Amino acid sequence: MRQLATCFLVVAFFALRAEGQSVSSAKSELTDALHFHAPFDGDANATVSAGEGLIMTADSLERKMFVPGIQGSHVTVARSEGRFGDCLRFAGRAKEVICFAGTEMHYAEKDWSGSVSLWMRLDPNKDLLPGYCDPLQITQHAWNNGAFFVDFDKDLPRDFRLGVFSDLKHWNPTDIPWEQWPVEKRPMVTVKNAPFSKSDWTHVVFTFDKINSSSESPSVASLYVNGKLQGTVQQPLVYKWDLSKVAIMLGIEYIGDLDDLMIFRRAITPEEVTFLYKSSTSL
Repeated sequence: MRQLATCFLVVAFFALRAEGQSVSSAKSELTDALHFHAPFDGDANATVSAGEGLIMTADSLERKMFVPGIQGSHVTVARSEGRFGDCLRFAGRAKEVICFAGTEMHYAEKDWSGSVSLWMRLDPNKDLLPGYCDPLQITQHAWNNGAFFVDFDKDLPRDFRLGVFSDLKHWNPTDIPWEQWPVEKRPMVTVKNAPFSKSDWTHVVFTFDKINSSSESPSVASLYVNGKLQGTVQQPLVYKWDLSKVAIMLGIEYIGDLDDLMIFRRAITPEEVTFLYKSSTSL
């Protein structure tokens, strides 16, 4: 009996050590792929960045003027209220837009892959004002022209969506009005009854692979919510960006909390998405 107990303890010890090594390995591989990280702890600036990592305020969605820092009272750093540490809190609607420079974004002219991870806390059906809301939008031009975004639809109950819009002339060369574009052909993933809550944090990740593909392989973009795959867009995607004109915009018409924005240089795996969702600490 003692021998069996000893054997069990030895097996358990090595299993725990292997699990610890697996966690350490997963974290190391994700850290190696991390291109940008804004944990919003202490201030809103990034701690990992390709440039200066400074948060800025643009005068509007057209982004004709930028001012360093967070301007206005509608956005604050909420101390000890984040998924990890502090977080950004958006308290109301404003013309100004909080953003990071597009030069913080990973980009490749051929076979471009990457991932974006963030956490949100809100009840979209109760907290948001009427109209569309984009907690995150990354674009050079506009939402439908060389853009990634996650948004809440304007109709109640609000759908949560991922948009991956190629350059406008590529996906809509004949300029068909948006309302006439078949829903099933829109480059979007739609999630109904997504698990957003005023009391709990919701984890959102989208990945993209082979944008600006150099082969006949289609581009693929996937949306995950709380570690679970919600859907994919699989079609040729073309983004011709000048990073100096791109912006990583946060909290467009958003009312709620936002935390731990990360951008990776590759499409992270489903297992890595799960690791980020279940981890008790940030990278």
